[in-house]
Amino acid sequence: MNAKGLKFRIIQNVSLKKPAIFHWRFGGNSVPTISSIKSSSKKDTAYYAVSRNSSMKRFNFLIEENYKNQKSLRTSEEKLRLFNQQLSCITQSTSSVIGNEYFNNLVQSLASVFGVRYAFIGIVTGTLIKKIKTLALWDGNKLTKNFVYDLEGTPCEKVTKMEVCYYPQAVREYFPNNSYLVEQGIESYLGVSMLNSEKKLLGLISVMDEKPIEDFDHYHSILKIFAARCSSEIERMDAEAQLKLKTLELEKSNLALRDFVSIASHDLQEPVRKIAIFGSRLIEKEDSLKPEIREYLERMQKSALRMQDLINDLLLFSRTSTQTEPFRKIDLKVVLKEVTADLEVLINKSKAKIHFSSLPTIEGNPSQIRQLFQSFLSNAIKFHEVGKPPKIEIKSRLNKQSGWEVSIKDQGIGFN
Repeated sequence: MNAKGLKFRIIQNVSLKKPAIFHWRFGGNSVPTISSIKSSSKKDTAYYAVSRNSSMKRFNFLIEENYKNQKSLRTSEEKLRLFNQQLSCITQSTSSVIGNEYFNNLVQSLASVFGVRYAFIGIVTGTLIKKIKTLALWDGNKLTKNFVYDLEGTPCEKVTKMEVCYYPQAVREYFPNNSYLVEQGIESYLGVSMLNSEKKLLGLISVMDEKPIEDFDHYHSILKIFAARCSSEIERMDAEAQLKLKTLELEKSNLALRDFVSIASHDLQEPVRKIAIFGSRLIEKEDSLKPEIREYLERMQKSALRMQDLINDLLLFSRTSTQTEPFRKIDLKVVLKEVTADLEVLINKSKAKIHFSSLPTIEGNPSQIRQLFQSFLSNAIKFHEVGKPPKIEIKSRLNKQSGWEVSIKDQGIGFN
């Protein structure tokens, strides 16, 4: 066949799946020739235009190489598709859970997707890296009870030293003294180490089976991904445990502080209150006191009042700093009597008159209700109208829609 003065021969019956591009030389130039595909009842037949000087052996080699490349490409695409499918399947089964449930779901998914009998996750116990405690272990068709085992003489020991350990088959022959491998008839093993954010060993994730495990690159890549995810989950759980411990310690501290509040309310305030009261009575009733003694008594009374203010401020701070108490029933009349007793010195000094009718029993926080009454009454007494003794009136009424309403009325310069 001639084409523009060139001579070609036709090569027929060459089986190919897709068209291919080959080059032939003429006058020192490489000219591409595109094959065409013609369907037949038997197979695809490719027709190639080749110069007469071309070597048939070389031409057949090019066709064979093209076929191999196409086949390799299809194989790679299939592996990538399988990898993505398996990765997606494992991710979907574990994405909505955390903690121990995450580990349980993960080992089950790994065993199912890889088609192996065993999958497990373990963490190092102690600082010497001699033992592993399993967090989750899948055995055939069920989760089994976690346990602690020695690393020595196991393939897991190699994982902790080399980050990965792979025995595609005959793993029992390499570890003949490992009773677990022998008793379970385990043939193959693949394990990957788990490292924390500081690149220190946390544990390992492994799969085992009674038949050989092939395609190391594929399984190893997936295990590495989930080894990193497991490490993050373990660190999160450790941080959560530390937070719970700190919270428990804080609760104990708050409980001790609340106990101190109770002690301060009675054991500290009572002596100071009596000192101030008796000092005030001595000054008022003993007209024959020497000026020097009267001055001492007045100083003592002022110091007692300052001490009482300091105690009240400390109580106020501790009550607002401690954890909120649960609501419980509170008799407001009892609370008000306790508050007026605490403010006895201030009430007597200012000659304040406090009137209240029957008060209800409500549900609330006892410390906060007491603090509320004390703040209202102390402010009403301190900031009263000059020249007139404070007069404070406390009333209550039931509102059917919103519940009990308590009103406090005074004659001071503040708000009602």
